[in-house]
Amino acid sequence: MPVGPGSPAPAAAARDLDGGSVDLPSLWGRGPAVLFFYKADCGASEVAGPVLRRFAAVPGLVVAAISQDGANEARGFARASGWAGSVRSLVDPEPWPASEAFGIRATPTWFVVSPGGRVAAVAEGWNRVDANALAAEAARLAGAAAPLVCTPDGPEPALRPG
Repeated sequence: MPVGPGSPAPAAAARDLDGGSVDLPSLWGRGPAVLFFYKADCGASEVAGPVLRRFAAVPGLVVAAISQDGANEARGFARASGWAGSVRSLVDPEPWPASEAFGIRATPTWFVVSPGGRVAAVAEGWNRVDANALAAEAARLAGAAAPLVCTPDGPEPALRPG
């Protein structure tokens, strides 16, 4: 079961694409963060990936995509999703300690983490309604206007389980 809203976000670590260690709490140390755990070959992750750049447009919000694949796959996924450079790309290497700490059971799994390190919202899989709710909560925490990251007539399907 993923770490739920109101719970402290785990003090886990991941790797940057060059292999350096990144303490995940540093991502929400100055403001809210969205963590997007994914697998490059997951259909729901492929649908959700391009939406991350819309989250990254929220001022004051850190967006990190955490791959359960290697660095090369993470680079390719970032390019294919159109957010290379605007979303922080990280890798959770096998045996996936960050994924385990956050209780990931499906990909993608999204977390909105407050600047105080509490999980504010979580969603699994792909759902337009969930994506908009996550964006609204992240923007609220950042003190920004809530973006509509998905429209009813947008290119993404309404639902795709993880």
